Amino acid sequence: MLTRRALMRCAAALPLSLIVAGADASPVRVQLEFHSAFLMNLHHFLYNLGVHPELVEKISWTAAPTADEMVALRKAVAHYRDNYAKRDPLFDEQMASIKMALSVADTRREAGGLALPPQLAAMLDSVAPMYARCIWAQQDASNQQWITEAKRLDERYGAEIQEGIARYLQAPFPLTPIRIDVVVDTGTRQGGYTDTQTVIPSGRPDYQGLASLEMVYHEISHIASTEKLENAIEARLKATQRSPDSDLWHGVQFYTVGTVVKDAYKRDGIAYESYADKRGLFKGYWSPLLPPIENEWRPYMAGKQTFDQTVVRMVDQLQEKQH
Repeated sequence: MLTRRALMRCAAALPLSLIVAGADASPVRVQLEFHSAFLMNLHHFLYNLGVHPELVEKISWTAAPTADEMVALRKAVAHYRDNYAKRDPLFDEQMASIKMALSVADTRREAGGLALPPQLAAMLDSVAPMYARCIWAQQDASNQQWITEAKRLDERYGAEIQEGIARYLQAPFPLTPIRIDVVVDTGTRQGGYTDTQTVIPSGRPDYQGLASLEMVYHEISHIASTEKLENAIEARLKATQRSPDSDLWHGVQFYTVGTVVKDAYKRDGIAYESYADKRGLFKGYWSPLLPPIENEWRPYMAGKQTFDQTVVRMVDQLQEKQH
């Protein structure tokens, strides 16, 4: 099982020449490569059904599957349920390798010949014709509509958002293109997930419209942009003899990206509620994180104190149960 720290080390291993520097460098736009790929979508379709097998009877088909096709589907769903449903698509090494193997041409429909477990490839190929005939056009249209909106927003606001995130987190974005696979549902409670590439759901209501751009930049900032923040928080936790298991860095990431996006929209007279506020992320388990973020990170974003001072003060204000 890969940890978030291990994933960040993978991202950090990118050559320095392939990283976009922050505020002191010439602004170079991060390159986003959006995909609505057949096999990647089929894999997540089956993974979602493996996690939630009760959904098989609730699928809105555009063409009715035959009885034999439904038998093949149920067999594939059972295979995913038994072999993959309990695996985390981000942190599980086998799931990560499956995703990489499926990162092929969007139009490819044969899993055979890819670096996949043979039984998995057979399951994908057994369901692919039914998936293509009965629902793929609908799902691809959902993905393409989402991609069109995200690209439109990125063209208008992306440069400002990228610069703001890099400046506040004092960390770069990769210069090499970032692959963003758009699927209808990832099968996870969290939605999008990212290691060195992103998978993001077009079908979730909270990822629609203006929120699409925030979620794109939230996800891609996982690749390298949070590394300095995570390291600084971890160092302070260690220096004060506290447990390193804190979600503070992730709370700061949500707050930062949400604020930068909200401010960009505001300059165009557009009111926007950040994902964290809309979802109430700081009202539940993360509620102890909000006071140190607002007391220290917010003034830092306003230029009133340094990054290092801010991290120390935030960590020192954490309540004991968050350590």
